[in-house]
Formats: sequence, C-alpha cells, structure tokens
Amino acid sequence: MGRIVVVAAIIAFTVSAAAQSSVATLTLTTKPSPLGLGQNLFEVVVNDAKGRPVTDAEVALLLLMPADPNTKHPEMRTEGKLSSVGGGKYNGIAIVTMAGAWDVTVTAHYKGKVLGEKKERLTAYASRPKPAAAKAK
Repeated sequence: MGRIVVVAAIIAFTVSAAAQSSVATLTLTTKPSPLGLGQNLFEVVVNDAKGRPVTDAEVALLLLMPADPNTKHPEMRTEGKLSSVGGGKYNGIAIVTMAGAWDVTVTAHYKGKVLGEKKERLTAYASRPKPAAAKAK
C-alpha cells in the first residue's frame, strides 16, 4: 500500500507541474491595428492564474507567413524578444514585410518553463482598411 501512495504522489506532482506550465494569460495588441507594412508595435500583457501581472517573464514573439506553393512564395519569418516595460507589460517592434495573413505566436517563459502561449492569425495590409462606419456613410 505504501507503493500506491508514493506512485499517487508522483502522479499528483507531475499533474501539478504540468498545470503550472501554462497558467499565464497573454493578451496581445498591435499598433497599428490591423497590421501594416513596415514597423508594428506588438504589446503583450502577461498575468498569472490569479490575474496578477507577471513582471519577470521572458516574452518571445514569432511572426510566420507560411510558404505558398501556388505562387512559389517562400516562408517568411520574424522573431525576437519583447522588452519589459513594467506592470506585466512587454513590447517590441517587428517589421512586417508583406501584406497577407501572418501566424503570430507569443510565448512567456519563467526560469526556463513555459508560463503561457498565445496564437493568433493577423492580417497585414499594404494600406489601412477604412473602418466599417466610414464605409457605410
């Protein structure tokens, strides 16, 4: 029976460690929004499971435009680290080199462990689209 308790404790510890590996919430915003060609500011807010700001994370950004075999366009990729600006906020500039759909992944790490990850597909425009309200007029 002692072995069962030890095994149960090991399983409980493993589940607990796995649960803690992605407990953070990452909120991503961009300026401009939607993305434009050239420099774009990416801002990420990292909060722990209780909603408190995580101020000492390492936050990485990856922008990926998949290859298009129809147009023979190769995969495009931009990646880097965001800087902490205090209060659980991180930001950085990334250059978007082509209009179209980009897969954006933001990952927050703390002491080598993944706190959380956010994936979004964002569209970059060669010229900013007009707001829907302006089109209706």
